[in-house]
Amino acid sequence: MSPWKILRRVTSWAASFRTRIFVALVGISAAASLIIGVSFYYFAKARLIEVESRLLLQRSQAANQEAEGMLIQMIRPRVPGAISPDNFILPPPGSYADELVDKIAAPTGLLVLYIGPDGKPLSARNSSGNAIPPRRAYAELGLNPGLVSRAERGKLKGEERLVQNGFRYVALWPLEDPAGRVHGVMAYRAPWDGLYKALAYLRYGIMGAVAGSIVFSGAASLMLTRRITRPLSDTRDAAIKLASGSYTRIPVERRDELGEVARAFNYMAEELEHYVGELQEQKSRLEAVLEATPEAVLSTDLDGRITMTNRVATRTLGVRKSDVGRNIKEVGLPGEIMQCINEASTNGVAVREISCGDKIYWSYAAQMSREEAGSSGIILAVRDITERRLLERTKTDFVSDVSHELRTPLTTIQSAVDLVSGGARDKLGPMEHRALELAQGELKRIRSMVEELLTLSQMDSWQYSLEVGQADLSAILHNSLDSVRTKAERFGISLSIENDSPHPCVCDAQKIYQVFLNLLDNAIKYSETGDRVHVSVEEEEHFLIVHVSDTGIGIPQEDIPQLFERFYRVDKTRSRATGGTGLGLAISKKIVELHGGNISVKSRPGEGSTFSVQLPKTPLPRSSSYAM
Repeated sequence: MSPWKILRRVTSWAASFRTRIFVALVGISAAASLIIGVSFYYFAKARLIEVESRLLLQRSQAANQEAEGMLIQMIRPRVPGAISPDNFILPPPGSYADELVDKIAAPTGLLVLYIGPDGKPLSARNSSGNAIPPRRAYAELGLNPGLVSRAERGKLKGEERLVQNGFRYVALWPLEDPAGRVHGVMAYRAPWDGLYKALAYLRYGIMGAVAGSIVFSGAASLMLTRRITRPLSDTRDAAIKLASGSYTRIPVERRDELGEVARAFNYMAEELEHYVGELQEQKSRLEAVLEATPEAVLSTDLDGRITMTNRVATRTLGVRKSDVGRNIKEVGLPGEIMQCINEASTNGVAVREISCGDKIYWSYAAQMSREEAGSSGIILAVRDITERRLLERTKTDFVSDVSHELRTPLTTIQSAVDLVSGGARDKLGPMEHRALELAQGELKRIRSMVEELLTLSQMDSWQYSLEVGQADLSAILHNSLDSVRTKAERFGISLSIENDSPHPCVCDAQKIYQVFLNLLDNAIKYSETGDRVHVSVEEEEHFLIVHVSDTGIGIPQEDIPQLFERFYRVDKTRSRATGGTGLGLAISKKIVELHGGNISVKSRPGEGSTFSVQLPKTPLPRSSSYAM
C-alpha cells in the first residue's frame, strides 16, 4: 500500500473520529436532557393529577351535601306533626332528578350525573350546566353496575370514592336522607381544561429546555472535540512520519491524559527506533549466516510463494534470487523434495533422504508455525550428504572387509594353539602353559571383537535383520540369568528376578537375549564379591520396561553420556582384565532401537547402576529420522 493511501485512510479516520466524538457528546447531552425532561414532566403530571383528584373529592363532598340538603326540602310528612322516620315520604326520583342535578352542576362547575336507586342514570349536566344524555354520561365516566352498587351500599370510603377513568377521576357519593336511607348515587367529575393547559405549557417548556441544552452542548462539544482531536491529529502526522522511517517526536505541551499519550508516543518512537536498528542488524547477521551456511535454505508463504532463498539453493536446487515471489511448484524442484514439502504441510514436519542421480540429499521441511496445520508457510533445508554417505559406505566396507579378512588367520592361529595345547601339553612347562592360556584368552577376545564389528557393520548398512515373533520376555530373562549364573556364583554375586510372570511381546527373542546377556555380564564384571544383581519387569499400556540393577562400583556421571558409544570403556584397566571390547553396549542400543525401544542408565559411584530397557509390546516402524 502506498504512503498516500495510508495518509488518506488515517486522515479519513481522524475526521470520522472527530465526528464521532462530536455526535457522541451531543447525543449524550440530548439524551440526558430528554430523560430528565420526560421524568420531570411525568412527575409534575402525577403531582398535578393527585392535587386535582383531592380537590375533586373535597368539591364533590360539598356538592353532595348540598344535594342532600335539597333532598330534605323535598321530603313531606304523611301525618302532620309526627317525627318518625317512617312518617316521611319522598317523591319518585324521576320527578326531581333534573331539578336536583341542575341546581348542583351550575354553581359547582362539575359534571354531575344522578343515578336512581334502581341503578339507572336519570339526569346529567356538564360543568357548564348544560343537559347531556344520562346514558352517554354514564358511559363517558366509565361506570358499571357493580361500582354503583358498592357506592350505594356505602362500601366506598375516603379516597376510595375516587374512581380512575384513564388519568382522570370520578367521585361517587350515595344520596342519603336524614334517616340514612339511600336514594341513588351522585357521580361528579371536574373539568380538567386548566390541567391540560398546564401540562401543555410544561411540555413546551421542557422541549425548549431540551432544545437549548442540545444547542449549548453542541457548541461545548465542538470546542471540546477540537481540543481533543488536535493533539490526536499531531499524533497521526507523527505516526505517518514514523511509518515512513522518520522517528519524529511530538512536542508535549499538556499535562492531562493527552499529554501522557504524547509522551507515550515519544517513548514508543524512541524504543521503536532502537528495536528497528537491532532488527536490521539481526537481519544483516541472518542474511550473512544464510549465505555462509552449507545447506540450501528457502521459505514459502501460506500460498506457496517463495519468500527467501540463499546462494547455496541456487547452486544445489537451481532456485535463484529472481524466483522470489514465484510459486514453489514452478521452479522445478525434484519430486521427492516436493513430496517432503507436501508432507510438512500436512503433518507439520518431514525428513527425507533423497537420491537425485549420483547425488544424495538430506531434506528437512517444517511449518514455521505449527499451531494449526496448513496455517503458515514452509521452511526447507537441503544438505548435500553425498560425500558423507560415501565415507560411511567406505568405512562400513572397510570394517566388513577387515573383519572377514581377520577371520581366516584367526582360525588358523586358533587351530595351531589348540593343536599345541592338545598334543604337546605334557611336554610344556608352567611358563608355556601360562603362555598358551593367555594366547587362547586373547584369541577369544579378538574373535569376539571381530564378530561384534561385523554385527555393527551389518547394522550400519541396514543388512541386520530381525526375526520378529511372539515371545515371552520373562522366559528370555530367565535364559539370560541361567547363562551367567555360573560366572556369578564363581565371583560370589547373587542373582534375583522380580515379577517373573509371563510378559508376552513381539520381538526377536535371540537378539533381545543377547542384549540382556550383555547387561547381566557387565553387571557381574563391575561388581564385587557379596554384591547383588536384580532384574525386575514393569508393564505399561504399550511398553514393557526391564530394569537390570546391581550394587557394584557404579559409573561416574561424566562417563554416562558416552557410555553407549563404540569402543568406550569407563575403567579401561578393569576392562582389559575382564576382556571388555567397548562394543557390547553400542550393539545392545542398536538392537533395542531397531525394535522401536529405548535403553537408558542411572548410576552413582559406589552405589551401583540400573540399566532400563523399554520395549514396545508391538514393534514400531523404523524412525524416519534415521537418515540424519
